[in-house]
Amino acid sequence: MAVQAAAEQARRVRPPEFYLDVPGSQLVATEVLMRVQDTIVEAVEAKAMSLVYGEAGLGKTFATRAALARLDPDLVLSLEFARSRPGPKDLREELFVQMRLQGKMPGTPTPFDRLLLASLPRRPYVIVCDEAQQYRRPCFEFVRNLWDNTGRDRPAVIFVGGREANDTLQSDPALASRICTRCEVLAMSEAEALKVVRAMHPVWEGAEEGLLAHIDRVHAGGSMREWARATHHVLKGLKHFQTGEVDRRVVDWALEQC
Repeated sequence: MAVQAAAEQARRVRPPEFYLDVPGSQLVATEVLMRVQDTIVEAVEAKAMSLVYGEAGLGKTFATRAALARLDPDLVLSLEFARSRPGPKDLREELFVQMRLQGKMPGTPTPFDRLLLASLPRRPYVIVCDEAQQYRRPCFEFVRNLWDNTGRDRPAVIFVGGREANDTLQSDPALASRICTRCEVLAMSEAEALKVVRAMHPVWEGAEEGLLAHIDRVHAGGSMREWARATHHVLKGLKHFQTGEVDRRVVDWALEQC
């Protein structure tokens, strides 16, 4: 029973997690969140292969998990690996576990792929390949072969990763031609950042706009992860100075900690 419970837990897609888990943080419908959601909806409806990519800290994985939370978790096959540079063998074994296939895992690639190709069409699965910048080319080719050969009931496939993932896909015409939609995640503009952070955490609600712009210019640069880090240290700064006002003194102290 314990093994079965562990497998069930591993099979479920992880919910979106706020960086540093800053108390009081709120989910905000940013432009990134909406664009990623549209990309995933399109991929699922078209049973297509799509890519969400960009630099670290801009909210790719968070937005993807928030969008996937709308789907039936039993249909989401989320391929995440503790070790770097997984190979096709890792992907095969993870799919076997998450699809809860019966019997012993095949010991060689050909019968393993036959089993997967026979099993994937049974349900409208969505394969999510997170941290895809870690994938070697054979991993992308393995997923492409599954998608190509499953027929009309093929799964949707969503790659999520850094720019290296896009570079690898673009460098191979066979892979590049199968990507239906590319969603590049960029840093927020200063105007959007100032709007978003006020909704993201109540500590910023009363802060002066010029002070927020200063934080974005010298530290955050439109990155949600860096704004979360600044929020964490500003909350510490308020306690340090025993004040309830976010002013330049608190901000300068906080940014020194970042």
